[in-house]
Amino acid sequence: MSPYGLGRRQFLATAVGVGAAWTQVSGNAIAAPQPKKASPGNSVHVWLTDISANTWVASQSDVLFKTEKTANPLTIRIDDSVKYQEVQGFGAAMTDSSAWLIDKLSEADRTKLMQKLFDPSKGIGLSLLRSPMGATDFNASGNYSYNDMPAGQTDPTLSHFSIQHDEPYIIPALRQALSLNPSVKVMANPWSPPGWMKTSDSMIGGTLKSEYTSALANYFVKFIQAYGEAGVPISYISPQNEPMGTPSWPGMFLSAYQESELIQELGKAFEANGISTKILAWDHNWDVPSYPETIFSDPAASEYTAGTGWHIYSGDPTSQAQVHNDYPGKENYITEATGGVWQDSKQTAFSEALGTWIIKGVRNWANGVMLWNIALDPDLGPLNSDTGGIPMCRGLLTIDPADGRVSCNVDYYALAHASKFVRPGARRIYSNTFGEGSIENVAFQNPDGSKVLIAYNSGSAAKTFSVADGTQSFDYSLNAGDAVTFTYSGPTQKGRTLAATKVSDPTHDFTFRSPSGPVTVTYDPALLPYQNSLRTGNKLLTYSLPIGASIQTTGRTLSRSKWTATASSQPDWGVAANAIDGDINTRWSLGHGTTSGDWFQIDLGSPTSFNKIVLDTGVNNSFDYVTKYQIYVSNDGVDWGSAIASGCGAIGKVAVTLPTRTARYIRIVSTAASGFWWAIGDIEVYGASRGTGSITAPTAVSNGLQLKTWTSKEGAQVTVVFNGTADSKSFKMSTDGSYTYTLPSGTSAMFTTKKLSSFPTPVFSGATPDQGMPRSKFTLRGSGFGDTQGLGTVSFGSSYAEIDSWSDTSISAYVPKGLRSGKVTVSVKGTSGVDAGRSSFDVIDLGPALPRTGWTVKASDASPSDAPGNMLDGDSGSRYSSGTGQYDGLWIQVDMGQAQTFDKIVLDAGGSINDYARSADVYVSADGTDWTKVSSVTDGQRVHLVSFPTQTARYIKVVNTGNVARSWWSIAEFNVYN
Repeated sequence: MSPYGLGRRQFLATAVGVGAAWTQVSGNAIAAPQPKKASPGNSVHVWLTDISANTWVASQSDVLFKTEKTANPLTIRIDDSVKYQEVQGFGAAMTDSSAWLIDKLSEADRTKLMQKLFDPSKGIGLSLLRSPMGATDFNASGNYSYNDMPAGQTDPTLSHFSIQHDEPYIIPALRQALSLNPSVKVMANPWSPPGWMKTSDSMIGGTLKSEYTSALANYFVKFIQAYGEAGVPISYISPQNEPMGTPSWPGMFLSAYQESELIQELGKAFEANGISTKILAWDHNWDVPSYPETIFSDPAASEYTAGTGWHIYSGDPTSQAQVHNDYPGKENYITEATGGVWQDSKQTAFSEALGTWIIKGVRNWANGVMLWNIALDPDLGPLNSDTGGIPMCRGLLTIDPADGRVSCNVDYYALAHASKFVRPGARRIYSNTFGEGSIENVAFQNPDGSKVLIAYNSGSAAKTFSVADGTQSFDYSLNAGDAVTFTYSGPTQKGRTLAATKVSDPTHDFTFRSPSGPVTVTYDPALLPYQNSLRTGNKLLTYSLPIGASIQTTGRTLSRSKWTATASSQPDWGVAANAIDGDINTRWSLGHGTTSGDWFQIDLGSPTSFNKIVLDTGVNNSFDYVTKYQIYVSNDGVDWGSAIASGCGAIGKVAVTLPTRTARYIRIVSTAASGFWWAIGDIEVYGASRGTGSITAPTAVSNGLQLKTWTSKEGAQVTVVFNGTADSKSFKMSTDGSYTYTLPSGTSAMFTTKKLSSFPTPVFSGATPDQGMPRSKFTLRGSGFGDTQGLGTVSFGSSYAEIDSWSDTSISAYVPKGLRSGKVTVSVKGTSGVDAGRSSFDVIDLGPALPRTGWTVKASDASPSDAPGNMLDGDSGSRYSSGTGQYDGLWIQVDMGQAQTFDKIVLDAGGSINDYARSADVYVSADGTDWTKVSSVTDGQRVHLVSFPTQTARYIKVVNTGNVARSWWSIAEFNVYN
């Protein structure tokens, strides 16, 4: 696996260390909104945040529902007859640092503060609390667990177990929160178990020793029992915080297979001790939905697993909906989200907290949302004194322990828009939304029947929208970036004419019976890019395949005796041939973070019929899978035509089912960037022994399966099959029976069928620029490309371009690396695989760079592990990094040792695909003192060629002029040309 940072703190390490004073709201620092009780009838109470006016969740004049039909295209229709998930609430984490800071307040101030946080009437009514089990990176002291032992000693019976560390200030804070709001539910999880349980013999790094799986389960039992006796019941746990990463503070790697085994032990231990605490799997980022599904697919672990915990540091909330649709009986919680110094404004911070984590999070089936630290000090700590924590996160509150001053941050008010008004046990109810750039919203019905609508204008201009509930409606105007919460108990319905009858909504709900009650699966076009697509006859079939589900074909695995394998890249230790040698313990590896356009290819030796390909990463490298892919076939290894299938990878095995094809060559092409190193331990291809090879959505099912269909106004035919039985069941997905889909208990499968003729004909108009060096960025213009890439592609001859973004009228991509200079034909295919056209592109060769012997370089800021000299060492695998986010004035300076004549420089970020300068100025100097500006960069990219009139100088300085706090500035290679 690559060394890329994948957890919250690794993500945060890309931010610049600057003060976060802008996030603090002036005035009454802990003033909380005081809502009026929702009255019956047509009155609607209004609570507004207007950031430009420094107004935060402030009560406004009521608006009134009227018996009035609305034709406003921005109409939100509320329908409480359509109910979704139960919402347990909103909250944050009572970390050691947070509890320690709260404890430093005077008793009166502490009581006042806790009321503002947790009291449902006097405060914002937080009802979810996350409590770490032992040390994290946010501790007022150093590392600790509840069963520490001297180095080299173990305690399998846990005879030294104690929660003594938590008794002075953590447990009292949790008890006080529970006393103020008895609805509070506490989630607990460890950053690391005791070090002696791990391969590192430390709370830092390592993984769980298999012989201590049962001991760790008992560790949880003792913790839950001890906290219960202390007056803090634990409602949820997850086995491990961020199991994919091992940071420089407490942490532990835990594969999905290890976590599955641990959950089984936890479940048995909880049963034996009468513990009802629910177990949440994963507790890490959105971008690996196959991790929790791998656990759900194991019946022995699934029976003890209530759902998934999600973090927000990579990926997006649609993964929650994806997992929900696949396993609709499981819960979803956002268990960690934080703002910090990488956010460039109050508006950005508010948008992410309310717009993404709360509105999008809940619309994508979150049962609750928990932010990170409740409180931190002005220095963004305290940090764990034993480890290298990063002072970049922001709490809901800032508490200065020196003077007791408390101020509320943006995140506090974003939470208040939901936590103050949505009661635990509320149900999300139907409301249509307009997506990013418009009015985004989510609606609820509280247990007392009152309703809550949260709306946020994520656009760039004020918008007037309507809210319709039955026969009643009202209008409201919201400035760009502002948010509003509406609460009401009515409205009183009059007449029979609905206020809104032509509301546009591309989604559709399917409700099925299950032993635990009705379950809902939602079709949403936004999910299609995360499913599998293939061309079958004159149709495009897109289908989901939950982990644990499978498609059986009639063929057998082909002999690999005459196969050969090649790849776009391969290190000496991970050659392509390893993937076809029959040994899962050897593997091909890309050798670097995956980019769109990377590929792996098999030569079957002769034209062969096949209908299935299985890629296996192996258990020990389970994260190193291709994130998204396309499949191409060829008879000559030159003409590849259009992609015949596309899909998303997953932990473990990736099975690609195809209509029967006859070809000699198979190429799997990555269509998404990833920090993981794509690897294949073993690859199998299944021959097509009989049948027409036609694949279709099912039209009928039996054996207790349930099937429902719907046709969208665009003509997409959607079929959903749900298995509400206790066992796996199968159904045919071909007319001749040659393909059989097996669906595990409690899962659903979705099929979307569109006629290829229904797609607009794609037209490629041209490229801008029409020349560039390999790995430089360019834009393709046209129409009808499709909203997502699907089976579409951009190729330079036989080389695939890396796709940066794809829309119906524009594609942003990178010139493939390794191309020879000269004219090359660029070909474009739309999302359905149909040709869009071709044009000529001139690949530039700059010739040899100036020799760098004797050159030196320095920088204004540098990471200790990525020194400036790395940009001159000739190794693109090493790099200079600023170690801070980009800011105006950040610079690097090269001394060429003597005067040189030149007219170009190239800044190459290497594998750091996001860490390039967005804008910069270039200066030259003869003496390092007097500088002349020779060029400006306004549209920076990963590999940036900067040209200017010929200069003769000794020194070159590049000054960053952007403010991109999310990204460091990295340069793998700095070259100069004449």
